Amino acid sequence: MAEGAYFSAMFKFIFGPIARVLVLGSALVTAHLQAQECSFDLGRDTILCAGQNVLLAGPSGALSTVWQNGWAVQYLTADTSGTYWCAALFPVPGENLVVNGDFSGGNAGFSTDLELGTGGAWGPVSLEGTYGISTDPQLLHSNFSSCGDHTGGGSMLVVNGSSVPGENVWCQTIPVEPNTTYAFSAWLMSAHSTNTAVMTFSVNGIGLGGDLIASSITCEWDEFYALWVSGQATEATICIVNENVAQSGNDFALDDIAFAPLCAHTDSVVVTILPQAPEVSIQGVASLCTGDTAALIAELRPSDWPLADLEYSWTTGSSTPVAMINGPGEYGVSVSGRCVEARASAIVEEGDCLIPPTTLTMPNVFSPNADGFNDTFGPIYDGAPIGFEMEVLNRWGQVVFRSTSAQNRWSGRAGGDVLPDGTYYYVVRYEARQQDGSTVAYDLSGHVTLLGSP
Repeated sequence: MAEGAYFSAMFKFIFGPIARVLVLGSALVTAHLQAQECSFDLGRDTILCAGQNVLLAGPSGALSTVWQNGWAVQYLTADTSGTYWCAALFPVPGENLVVNGDFSGGNAGFSTDLELGTGGAWGPVSLEGTYGISTDPQLLHSNFSSCGDHTGGGSMLVVNGSSVPGENVWCQTIPVEPNTTYAFSAWLMSAHSTNTAVMTFSVNGIGLGGDLIASSITCEWDEFYALWVSGQATEATICIVNENVAQSGNDFALDDIAFAPLCAHTDSVVVTILPQAPEVSIQGVASLCTGDTAALIAELRPSDWPLADLEYSWTTGSSTPVAMINGPGEYGVSVSGRCVEARASAIVEEGDCLIPPTTLTMPNVFSPNADGFNDTFGPIYDGAPIGFEMEVLNRWGQVVFRSTSAQNRWSGRAGGDVLPDGTYYYVVRYEARQQDGSTVAYDLSGHVTLLGSP
C-alpha cells in the first residue's frame, strides 16, 4: 500500500474516533495551537539483545498522538519484536481561516443576531442584546471591569448578553477541504461577575464540544477548543450562542477566534528482539597421537542464530569455526558478536599411540631388468627411519646416486644413463626409533651387486 493510502486508512481508523472524543473537553488547551512542522522521526530500525527494550519517543507538539496499540501517549516502550508506528495530528503554521478573529479589523467579517451598541446611561452597550468592539470593556459600559484583550493590547468583542434564547453572538462561514480535520478555538471572559455567560459552539448547525462557562472572576480568559472533521462538507458555518438569557449581568467578551486545518503524519520503526544468545561447544576428536592431524569444530547451540556477524577466535590462531590440531592438548575458542559472548574449551587426550621400533637391512644384489622383481636398490625396513640418507658409489668412489628418503630407491642409472653390471658401494645414515620412543643413530656401509641391467 502506498504511504499516503496507508496513512489515510490509519487516520480514519484512529483519529476519526479520537477527534470525536477530543471535542468533548478542553484539556491541555494552552498547547493546542503551538504549530510546528508536520513531521517527526521515530528513529532507525533497531536490533536489541534478549531482555532489552527501547523507549520510542513520539512528537512533543502534537495535538494527539496514537501508537499502533491504541495508546495515546508520547512515549512507548518497545520490548517485543515488531513494527511500531505512531500517528499524530499537528496545527498547520499560520493557517487561521477565521477573518478578523482577533477583531483588529473592528466590526467586520462576522455576522450576529445582536445589535451594535449606540449608547445609553452607562455607555454604548448599556442595553441587553448589544455589542461593541473595544480594547477595554469599561470603555463600552461603565459598570464593566477594565480588562485587556486575550493577548494584551488588542481589541475584543464586548457583549451585553441578550435575554432572547438562541441568538447568535458570532457567526462566520469558512470554505473548507473535504475529509480534513480542523481545530477550532475561542477565548471567553466575564466583563461583570454576575450571571456569567454560557457559550455553546456549532458547525453547520451541529453542536461542537461541550459548554464553556465564563469565569465569575472578571478579566480571566478561558479557552474553548475542539476538533472538527469536515467529511464531505466544503463550507463550515461556525456559530457561537450564549445560552444564558439572564437580564442582570450576563456580560462578557470574546477574542482570538481561530479555525485552522490540521496536518497528519505517521512514522514507523522496526524493532527486532534477538533470541537468547547461543552457547558454544567444541566437537571433534577426544584423543590424538602426537604428529597426527585432526579438526575441532565450534558448534553453536541452538544453531539457528539469526545474525551472521560472529567472530571466532581459537587458541590455535584460527579465526573460523574449524581449527586444525596436530596433537593432544587443551584447546579453546571464543565466539563474539552482537549480543553473543560465548567461550568453550576441550582437552584432547594422548591416544593409544604405540610406536613400532625401526628395523632396517640392506640387500646385496638387485637386477634392474624391468621384470617387476627386485628392480631397485634401497633399504628394507619396518618403522620408518628418521633422517634417512643414502649414497651409492662406483668403484672409483664417484657418487652415482643420492637419496634422503627411504622410499626413494636406486634404479641402476646415473644421469639418465644405464650403468654396467658390477659391484657398487653404499653408505647409509639414519636414526632408528626404539620401543620406548627414543632413537638410536646408525651408520651403515657395504656393497651391492648390480646384475642384468637392461
